[in-house]
Amino acid sequence: MKPTALAAAFLALLLMSTPSARAQPSPAQTAAVAPSERQLELARQLVNASGIDATMTTAFRTMAQQMSASAGAGLSPERQARLKVFSDAEGDALAKLVPKLEQSMEAGYAQTFTEKELSDMLAFYRSPSGRSMVSKTPQFMQGLTAEMISLAPQMRRDIGTEVCAKITCTAAQRAAYFGPAAANGGPAGASPAPQPPAP
Repeated sequence: MKPTALAAAFLALLLMSTPSARAQPSPAQTAAVAPSERQLELARQLVNASGIDATMTTAFRTMAQQMSASAGAGLSPERQARLKVFSDAEGDALAKLVPKLEQSMEAGYAQTFTEKELSDMLAFYRSPSGRSMVSKTPQFMQGLTAEMISLAPQMRRDIGTEVCAKITCTAAQRAAYFGPAAANGGPAGASPAPQPPAP
């Protein structure tokens, strides 16, 4: 899996792991009643109290570091250095998206939940358990990131098994899913480590 693909998969999983991901309004909801000013304000407070900005920023940068270390195994020092530059740049670019993601979350919360629901959620985040969750979430996401990276080769093989059961995969497709040995019909071995873009 190339770094950009892994970043997209990680971002999707990160958003799915937060309540705000499920707060995104459907087109029908958006066309319905607009949220009140109180809902919008509670939504802003809720996003701020959840600490999602620090969580996502830390997670994106951790992802870049762990991916660089994993993909760089066996590469020459020069290629490792180039991969680190690329991964760090990707982490920086993703981190810059956080403010926009926060705005989307605020809109989603305000459009989806009532004032009482937003007040109740905000009360939780301000409680001892809520504050503990906020402080521990970055550590949780670091572990989740490492797990996703370690699962990437198996995920690629599983996807390849499903795809190639439905279509006749080309040699290039088999190599991408199962490794070079499988390109010409050989056994499906461990997938190669993610490689950096060609210099």
